[in-house]
Amino acid sequence: MWIAHYLDPIEIALEKGMAAKEVVCSITTGFRSIPSLRNAPGLNPYHATVADIGYGFDAVRGTIQRLRNGESISLVKEMLVFDLDTLRISEQQLKPNFHLVAKEADAKTLYLINTSQNLHQEMADRINEAIKYGQVFLGSEWVTILKRVQTVQAIPRL
Repeated sequence: MWIAHYLDPIEIALEKGMAAKEVVCSITTGFRSIPSLRNAPGLNPYHATVADIGYGFDAVRGTIQRLRNGESISLVKEMLVFDLDTLRISEQQLKPNFHLVAKEADAKTLYLINTSQNLHQEMADRINEAIKYGQVFLGSEWVTILKRVQTVQAIPRL
């Protein structure tokens, strides 16, 4: 199927990003047991945003599955662009919160902070890779669709 040629690389990139996300989520859960980090500013929003990214990965994978199954869904391209770009936004939201947590690190926890930061970068790289494949898949439609879905992205979450 021709569509698999475009969707396979997106899915592979997301699988790698999801693996990094799972480890980061475990590390940030562990931060709560470290007295110097337990109440660190940014820890809860950082952990919540990492979890958000997991939901974002699932959303993209669900949209890809629908495309693979040949479901006739109006706005399926919009769903793919929305899901991928929302992942990009979620990843960007991690950075300031991560830096707040990192400020509280001492020599004993620095290794975990550095590992988490490296995995965060891995997530970002895989998300950006998936977006590039999505842009190749949709060509010039990507920008047009992105402009339309950005108005929906601007609606705050409850």
